[in-house]
Amino acid sequence: MACEFSTLFPGHTRHAVDAGCAALDEVDRLEQLLSIYREDSELSRLNTSRSFERQTLPEVYQVIRLAAGLWAETEGGFDMAVAPLVRLWGFFQGPRRVPSHAEIDLALAESGSRHLYFPDSPHTIGYRRPGVEINPGAMGKGYAIDRAIRLMWNHFGIRCALMQAGQSSLYGLGAPSGEPRGWGVDIGDPHGSSRAVARVYLRNRGLGTSGAANQYFEVDGRRYGHILDPRTGRPAEQLASATAIARSSAEADALSTAFYVMGTEWVRKFCETHREIGAVLVPLKSDKTAAGPIVLGAAEVEVSA
Repeated sequence: MACEFSTLFPGHTRHAVDAGCAALDEVDRLEQLLSIYREDSELSRLNTSRSFERQTLPEVYQVIRLAAGLWAETEGGFDMAVAPLVRLWGFFQGPRRVPSHAEIDLALAESGSRHLYFPDSPHTIGYRRPGVEINPGAMGKGYAIDRAIRLMWNHFGIRCALMQAGQSSLYGLGAPSGEPRGWGVDIGDPHGSSRAVARVYLRNRGLGTSGAANQYFEVDGRRYGHILDPRTGRPAEQLASATAIARSSAEADALSTAFYVMGTEWVRKFCETHREIGAVLVPLKSDKTAAGPIVLGAAEVEVSA
């Protein structure tokens, strides 16, 4: 999944080493199922299937079904079926470039969860047209964290841990001693300073952060970030970063992408109707309407001075 996974336990945790190793083994197992960098993975085989060809893939089905539900819930702001667009812009394996309007329109026609097909057969998936591909990058790390946390809970009795994938996906299980609010996690400044813009406390909650501070390219003085708006096929330009806090790490990952794409007012309305979801949004520097991060919904947050 192109990042490091790590797990932090309180010092007195029994079986911490065994639990941590088992959690990382679970991540490796899921990598073999879901990686689009492996030609023999179940997801890669699905991506090369013919239109309306059905495949029964129980675990891949669970991931895609969850992603399809979040696509509908976010009004298309999150969409895992945008691999043709990611390839077109060169964010998959390069070279990075600005495609033409015609190329974007063609990739848009091949993209989108509207092309997913779920027959009545259990755990069965298909694509309605050729060229459709699923890229789990925006949710795969969070899903792997959730499965690893469940394994540590069920098999090792772990009740307090913080698991992280890269710099953007986390889950805080329980609360460390002396901090009933949960695990304190800092949100970095997407504008480049070394300070944190806020601290979020996670107790049985997942967190995902999306932004284009590290993955982008420039052409003629204009910057193009790697997070694409699935509705337009072009890089999203609403916010500097978006953090989502949700019941699971997979949901938080997906929602952070949708929040980054959809912008502040849409996120505000979403959090009003989804009381269990929290958000921390960092505006662009050019946005004079807010001097600091915007905190919305159900989140235990301390904003930095």
